[in-house]
Amino acid sequence: MAKKNKQKKKYTNKTGEMLFDYIKTNREYSDENRRRQEEEGVKTTGLKNLNSMEKTCVVIIVLGVIGLIVKYLVL
Repeated sequence: MAKKNKQKKKYTNKTGEMLFDYIKTNREYSDENRRRQEEEGVKTTGLKNLNSMEKTCVVIIVLGVIGLIVKYLVL
């Protein structure tokens, strides 16, 4: 029996590509907004000038850290 040379499938990470593209686009958008705000004289300090998605991400990260602390230190 002769062995057939099977070509391995090339897997592409479409989700990773889409996520990276989203992050890159969002970063460019945020940089442009911050540049415009600085030109207008608006000070961007702290968590006051975050958009709703950035605030949601901060809340999720904080809840995750609290969950890890509870899981490993309390339980």
